[in-house]
Amino acid sequence: MAKPISPPEETDDNDPTLESLAARLGKPEPGILEALLDGTTESQLVERGRQIASSRVLTDLRRLYATAHACWSGASKEKREKLRGFSPELLALAVEQALALERLLEAHESAGQKKDAARATTDAALRERLSRALLLRDQAYEVLRGVAGSGKAAREELAQAVGTAEDPGALARGLTQLAALGKRYLAQKKGPLAVRAKLMRLDQDYVERLEETGKELTQAAKTAAARPAGQKVTSGDLDRADGINLILLEQIVRVFERANEQDPSIPRLVPIATRRLFSRSTRKKATETSGGGGGGAAGSGSAGSGGAGGAPPDEEDPLEGDDAVV
Repeated sequence: MAKPISPPEETDDNDPTLESLAARLGKPEPGILEALLDGTTESQLVERGRQIASSRVLTDLRRLYATAHACWSGASKEKREKLRGFSPELLALAVEQALALERLLEAHESAGQKKDAARATTDAALRERLSRALLLRDQAYEVLRGVAGSGKAAREELAQAVGTAEDPGALARGLTQLAALGKRYLAQKKGPLAVRAKLMRLDQDYVERLEETGKELTQAAKTAAARPAGQKVTSGDLDRADGINLILLEQIVRVFERANEQDPSIPRLVPIATRRLFSRSTRKKATETSGGGGGGAAGSGSAGSGGAGGAPPDEEDPLEGDDAVV
């Protein structure tokens, strides 16, 4: 008969926060994290953390660490003996790293919001300049059309200069080319063209205004297209922090799993938000035990496994390998 398994722990809104847990547990001693991660490379941490969103990791950390602390605080000496592999110092380190991840995520999201706001501002500024530049270009076309006269060559030259407004760069080039054409017209001090320029009020100030608007539009387009400076908190930073927290969570979850097998009154710590990263052996144990039908030790298919516990943990727990996915 399969060993009874206690239900997953239940939590409520009164669970202590990570901050309150940190205050109760105190700050871990320096060097503990480095000792725990000894032999684990940076790339392994990042790869492990890349598998899941930081917010989901934090969801389980807040819930499960509160349960672990409550269980340890109220545990008898006998229960604490069954929780070998767990200690307040380990939980203090885990809580500290959870808070560090929380701060990193907040900084990352805040930077993203500022980036979006900055992008919206530059886009709005570009749209405003585009609108004003387009109105000025159309006005300049009419002014220069009146100055150019009705000659076919002059009209074709003007049409070539005005160009298109398919993008900010094209519109800026059109303004610059119209300004250059206006300068040529103003260079003629006598004759019909000079008379028409005076009638249309084409002067040096207006030509310079066309040039300046073209330059401003070009700069606005560059600003809108430029990417903001690198964020202080990168995705790689978050992935590394996720990896560290998953390693600590795995250790604590496994200890409580083994303790629950000895004493069902000790709660299991069941990941929910991160459950796809955890492969538990309990279901397999229950299935193997019930599937054995009463065949006893002789029919178990594993030499020397006649006890109720089945095969040793390292033979049936896919999390035992150091290189296994969390």
